[in-house]
Amino acid sequence: MKKSVIIVLIGLLPMAVQAQKDSTLNRTVVVENEYNPTVMDASKINVLPKIAEPTVAKKAAEYATALRTVSMWDYEPMGAIEKRIQANNPSRGYFKAGYGNYGNVDLGVGYLWDPTNVDRLKVDLSLVGMNGDLHKVLNGNDGDWGSRHYTTDLSLIYNHLFSTVSLDLGGSFTNQVFNYMGFGHEENKPWTGQYRQHHTLGDVFARITSRDKDLPIQFMFQTGFQYFGQKYATVNTDDTNEKKIHTVAGVWKPLNDEQTLGLDLGMDNLFYSNSVMHDYTSLLLNPYYTFNDDSWRIRLGAHVDWLSGDGGGVDVAPNVKAEYLFSDSYIFYVKADGGRQLNEFRYLNRASRYWMIPVWLKPSYTQLDATIGFRASPLNGLWFNVYGGYRIIKDESFGRLYLNGDEGLPTFASVIFLQDKAKIPYIGGEVKYGYKDLFEVNLSTSYFSWSINGIEGYEDQNVLLGKVKYQLDLGARAKVFEGLHADAGFKYAKRCADFITDVNDLHVGAEYEFIKNISAYAQIHNILNKEYDMIGYPQEQFNFIAGFKARF
Repeated sequence: MKKSVIIVLIGLLPMAVQAQKDSTLNRTVVVENEYNPTVMDASKINVLPKIAEPTVAKKAAEYATALRTVSMWDYEPMGAIEKRIQANNPSRGYFKAGYGNYGNVDLGVGYLWDPTNVDRLKVDLSLVGMNGDLHKVLNGNDGDWGSRHYTTDLSLIYNHLFSTVSLDLGGSFTNQVFNYMGFGHEENKPWTGQYRQHHTLGDVFARITSRDKDLPIQFMFQTGFQYFGQKYATVNTDDTNEKKIHTVAGVWKPLNDEQTLGLDLGMDNLFYSNSVMHDYTSLLLNPYYTFNDDSWRIRLGAHVDWLSGDGGGVDVAPNVKAEYLFSDSYIFYVKADGGRQLNEFRYLNRASRYWMIPVWLKPSYTQLDATIGFRASPLNGLWFNVYGGYRIIKDESFGRLYLNGDEGLPTFASVIFLQDKAKIPYIGGEVKYGYKDLFEVNLSTSYFSWSINGIEGYEDQNVLLGKVKYQLDLGARAKVFEGLHADAGFKYAKRCADFITDVNDLHVGAEYEFIKNISAYAQIHNILNKEYDMIGYPQEQFNFIAGFKARF
C-alpha cells in the first residue's frame, strides 16, 4: 500500500510543477531507486522524494535605445571589440582627460544612476577644443592663423518603465565659442569689437513608447523644444536665433507574426529672429506595410510631406524596401526611398561652425534614392556589402567659402550655402572581418558623380566645393595582449573641386588598462603631415592627444 501511495505522489509531482505560472521556477526532484528492504534494513524504506525550494531569478529591466527597436533593415554581423569590452565590464560612471600638441583638450565625465529596476538617470558633461596655430592661405596671404574653439556639452536623460509604457525625459545644452576664421586672437571684428563668435544650443524633450506586446496597437510619441542662438556673426550684427518645436510619432499594428501595418508622423514648427529665414511648418507622413518571414523582408510605404509658406506645397517620395535571404547568409536587396531634410541651423552647423545665410534656404527634398545591392557572410567573422544607386535631390544645399574684408583690415571668411537640383549616381562597397576578440578590420569605399543644373554666376566646381567625389575609410583594431588594445586607420576623400586639397588622415592609437578600470590612451592623427581644408577651415597637421580614462 505504501509503495502505491509513493508511486501516485511521484506521478503527480510534474503536474504540480507545471501548474506554477512563473517559467523561471526550478525544482529538483530526487527519486530513489526501488528497494526491497529486509528486517535489518527497515530504516531504508522508501520515503517521499525531496523537493528543493524554488528560486526566482531577478530579471533586469530592458531599456529601449532608439525611438523604436526595429532593426530589420539594419545589418551588422559583428560588434566592435570596444563595445564588447564595455559589455563585459559594465560601469556606472566614467571620467576622461586628454591634452595634445595643438592645445587639444578632451575632458568628459558621466554617470548612470539605476536606483530601481524601473528607473534610470544618465548625465554626461564634456569639453573639447583646441588653441593653436594653423597654416592658412587666405585671400592671397600665406601664414599662420591662431585658431581657437571650445565646445561644452551637458546632457541628461531620465527613463522610467511603467507596466505598459516607457517614459523618457531629457535635455541638453551646448556652448560653442570660437574666433573668426582669418582673425587672430588679438584682432577684433571692426564693427563689434569682438574677436570670437558664440553659438548656444539647447533642447528638452519627452517621449512615451509602448512596451506591452498585448496592446492592440503599439505607439510612440515624442515632442520637444530646440533652440539655436548665434552671436557676433560675420555679417549680421544682431543676435540671431532659431526656435523649433519638434514632434514625431508612430503607431503600428502587428497583423500577425509576419505582417505589420503602421504610420509614422513628424511635424516641425520653426521660428526665427533677426534672420533672412522666415517661419514655416513642415509636416511628414509615412504610411507603410511590412512583411517579414524566413526569406523575405518587405516594406511598402510612401512619404507624403507638406511644407507651408512660399514655395511650399506637397512633396511625395517612395518608401519601398525589399530583402531576399538565401543560403542562410546571403542577402539581395533593393530600395527606393526619399524624404525631406530641413536646412535648419543645427544641420548647417554640422557642415561648418562658420556658416552664415545670405538668402532664404528651403528644405532639401530627396525625390528618389534608389539602391540595389548584395551583402553576405560566407565565412564566420567575414561580411561584405556591394551596392549601387541613383539619387535625385531637389534644393540640395552646397557650401562654399565666402571672403570679406576692407582695405587695411583683416580678411575674414564664412561658409555660405547655395541651392540647386542634384543628380548623383553612386557605387560603393565595404568589407569587415573579425576573429574572436583578438582583431577586426574594416574597409569601405564609395564613388559619387555629382551633376547639377547650374547656378548663374557660379562655376559648377565652386558650387560643389564641399562635396565628395570619392572616399576611402580603412580601420583596424586588435587586442595586443590582456589590457592593451591598438587601432589604426586611414581616411581619404577626394573633393569635386580640383582646387581644394584632398582629405588625407593616417592615424594610430592605443589604450592600456594598467590598473583595473583605469587606462591610459593616446591618438596620433595626420601622420603624413598633410595640409587640407574643410571648406576653407584648415585642419591640424601632425597632431596627437594623450590622457587617461577611468571607469567607476
